[in-house]
Amino acid sequence: MRTPVRGLPFALRTSGLTKSFNGLKTVSGVDFYLEVGARQALIGPNGAGKTTFINLLTGSIPPTSGTVWVNEENVTPLAAYQRVKRGLARTFQINSLLRELSVLEHVQLAVAEQVGAGGKLFGGRRVQRETAEAAYDILEQLKLEQSAMLPITELSYGRQRLVEIAIALALKPAVLLLDEPAAGVPPADSHLVFELIEALPSNVSVLFIEHDMKLVARFAERISVLVAGEIVLEGTPQEIAASTLVRDIYLGHRH
Repeated sequence: MRTPVRGLPFALRTSGLTKSFNGLKTVSGVDFYLEVGARQALIGPNGAGKTTFINLLTGSIPPTSGTVWVNEENVTPLAAYQRVKRGLARTFQINSLLRELSVLEHVQLAVAEQVGAGGKLFGGRRVQRETAEAAYDILEQLKLEQSAMLPITELSYGRQRLVEIAIALALKPAVLLLDEPAAGVPPADSHLVFELIEALPSNVSVLFIEHDMKLVARFAERISVLVAGEIVLEGTPQEIAASTLVRDIYLGHRH
């Protein structure tokens, strides 16, 4: 197990994390750490296992072997919803949302879940008012307030991605996992996603997958490179940019 670079405590770590499908290892013995307050990117070529790794962290799929820790608690046996309760959140998949609900209602439900009032949301005016106000505040941060009362189906794909971010933020996570958060978001709006990430409280740790290396270099303090299911290199954006190994990987000439 590697030690933290700056001596900070772990928000998230894995030990020997492995996932095999029909004998093929898509994630292979990964020892990984994310320090408290980190802004870290996970990069790698297509098929490297990045999304599988995120799915293992969140509990969407079980590992073949290895462990996942959140704030020094072994969450490997826990289901995805239980890991959310431990402070681990990721962007929601749009196709899993309730298509008839408005943008505000989607975020409001997440706020209610975070404060333990999910069962009271539609039964008490005070809870409705407080959760709606908190949800609206989040939508304002993402410039979505004008779409608050629209059904999710009336938003473009890019704006729906911003709603995913809003829902994840409503859960007030200690660790936020983002799988290509700017994918499909119009260029005029993509900066909003990362500016919001940048403005998160310093105790919130962020791990994001992103292919746009300009965004990675601008917003990541540290980068992990995943290739064929293994972390092959970690470092600052400057160290990664100077790596001949990384250049060879992205040019398709890995040695």
